Amino acid sequence: MAKSENQKVKTLFVAKFFLENSDENHPVTAGDITDYLKNECGIEAERRAIYRDIAALRDVFGMDIDGGQGGKYRLLSRQFEFDDLRLLAECVHATKFISAEKAQELVYTIGQFCSSYQSEELEREVFLCDRVKTTRKDILLLIGIIHAAMADKENGKPKPPQKISFKYLKYTIQNKNTQVERHGGASYKVSPYKLLINDGNYYLLAYDDKSQDMRTYRIDRMKEVTALNEPREGAEIFAAIDMETYTRRVFSMYGGQQKRVSIRFDNSLLDTAIERFGTASDVFYRPDGEQHFVVTADVEISDQFFSWVCGFRKRAKIISPPDVVADMQKFLKDITERYET
Repeated sequence: MAKSENQKVKTLFVAKFFLENSDENHPVTAGDITDYLKNECGIEAERRAIYRDIAALRDVFGMDIDGGQGGKYRLLSRQFEFDDLRLLAECVHATKFISAEKAQELVYTIGQFCSSYQSEELEREVFLCDRVKTTRKDILLLIGIIHAAMADKENGKPKPPQKISFKYLKYTIQNKNTQVERHGGASYKVSPYKLLINDGNYYLLAYDDKSQDMRTYRIDRMKEVTALNEPREGAEIFAAIDMETYTRRVFSMYGGQQKRVSIRFDNSLLDTAIERFGTASDVFYRPDGEQHFVVTADVEISDQFFSWVCGFRKRAKIISPPDVVADMQKFLKDITERYET
């Protein structure tokens, strides 16, 4: 851009300088701005002109610029508060389906919405312990393809949501670093309905053509995702799903026959029970003496469920129905026999 053209948008460059170089802890002066305009933008400006620009940005455009006393100015707020941006950066780092390289790229992008000082703080603040992240770099691309297939409009015009096909991956004990295709590389064909996030992983809830039922698939285990020119099926089954109950059942207790179960807990585990079972209308809590309470909820009966209860040792006990109690006793007996010498 030529010098004369730069002069016409001088006020915009002053705004840019504030956005990149000032926050509540880093004031700038009119001298700093004139040096920036001269050295970076090729614009000669007097300090009086800078004061007029600052007044216009503050009074006309609404920028939250504080100061003037002592010749120092600070940009106190902007479109996104720094605490909000920090939270976004932490969520990006905590997400398993985003590779470490992509996470750094996204945090850098988030940093463009704050000052350079705050951006540096974002990049060095987050330290995540014991989090295995995917090494795949195409996850966001796959998510985009799935979103496009689920969309009911294209270029502003109505379109029927489409099925997708993909290949599904798994690890083998022979090679723990590379995933291989399930079922000999056969393609899965499903009708996608919803993307879910659980424990840092992205899942697709879809109607499976083969099983004629809803299934969940890990996005980072999918490859060669392709939108098909076939209309989506399973709308009635999806409409009948209560998402809160479904996700709690699928992600909290794994697969198995669903039954109504009552569990007796020590009072100290109330927070844990609520986090696990929630407070929906079909979940009931009642006191049981002074030291305990009972939760009654629908649960997928499985070894994973029994293992979860065992983790609380004497502080939790399944009390009904009798057949689930008997299954728990058998589960414990099988483990005991495994360790007998």
